[in-house]
Order: sequence, then structure tokens, then C-alpha cells
Amino acid sequence: MLFDIQAKAYPEHKLLLIKIEDTRQLMIETAIKEGYTSFNTLKISQRLDLLLNKLAVTW
Repeated sequence: MLFDIQAKAYPEHKLLLIKIEDTRQLMIETAIKEGYTSFNTLKISQRLDLLLNKLAVTW
């Protein structure tokens, strides 16, 4: 995966990439259990957006 290669080249981004993947997985699981428009799903989605924006700014 491209992120794996880049994370090795830039170790400071590795933790951020892990947080993004964990948050993405949590959002999917929550959406399946509670629905795509549930409060919890939307809050997790917002958290994921923040992490992705941080990655875009720092990358």
C-alpha cells in the first residue's frame, strides 16, 4: 500500500495514518450498527475529517 511506503519514509506520519485507519474502521462499524446518519456515526466522521485534514496539511 502506498501509505505503508510513505509512512516508513516519514515516521512522524505513521501514528497519524494509524489513527486515520482506526477511526475509519470505527466509523464503518458504527454506521453498520447505528445507521449512517446516527449521531455517533456523524461525530466519528467529523473526527476522521479532522485527521484527514491534518494529514493533508502536514504531508
